[in-house]
Amino acid sequence: MGVKRMKRMKWMAIAIASMVVAAAAPVAAHGPTVEISAAGFKPQLLNLFEGTTVHFTNAIAGAGNAAQGVVVTDVAGSFESPPITADGDGWHYTFEKSGAYEIRVQQRPEAKMRIVVVKKPAP
Repeated sequence: MGVKRMKRMKWMAIAIASMVVAAAAPVAAHGPTVEISAAGFKPQLLNLFEGTTVHFTNAIAGAGNAAQGVVVTDVAGSFESPPITADGDGWHYTFEKSGAYEIRVQQRPEAKMRIVVVKKPAP
C-alpha cells in the first residue's frame, strides 16, 4: 500500500471513530415536551427529577382555532411564562426544586396539569 493511501485510511478511521463517539455521547437536550391544545395539556401528569427542563408548546392554533397567546403558570406562583403566541412556539422551564406543581393556562383555567419533581437518586 502506498503511503498516501495509508494516511487517507488512517484519517478515515479517525473520522469514523469520532462519529461513533459523538453518537454514543449523551445529548444535551430538554426533557419532556408538554403540548398546550384546545383540549388542555398533554400529558396531564409528569414525574421528573430535579434539574429536568420541560418544553411547553402552543398547539392551540394547529387545532383549528385562531392563534392565541397562552401563559403557563404555577398556581403557587413559582413561575409564569411570557405569552406563547404562535402555533408551534414554545417556552422552557427547568424544575430545580422537589415538590408538586399545579400548572394552569391563565387564559383557560380548565386547562391544568400536575408535575411532581423528586430528588435524583444518589449514584
